[in-house]
Amino acid sequence: MGDHCEQTMRKLSVYIDRELSDAEVRSVKAHLDDCPPCEKVFDFQAEMKRLVRKECCTDDAPARLRDWVRQLATEKPPARDREA
Repeated sequence: MGDHCEQTMRKLSVYIDRELSDAEVRSVKAHLDDCPPCEKVFDFQAEMKRLVRKECCTDDAPARLRDWVRQLATEKPPARDREA
């Protein structure tokens, strides 16, 4: 594995999370397009992240909790007494 591969591997997680600058995205994408082994690692990590998100992040808040939060969000805050 060359130096450019190592640099790409260090940035892969933030690339998948779309947290890189435009220049870094172009650099990582260019490397992945030209390096099948790194592209394979990317495909695996991206699919793993997608599966974890799909299988582990499906719980919805109970309806009662959602209603309570909506109510709190629309209530006017109580007036505070100001001491001068």
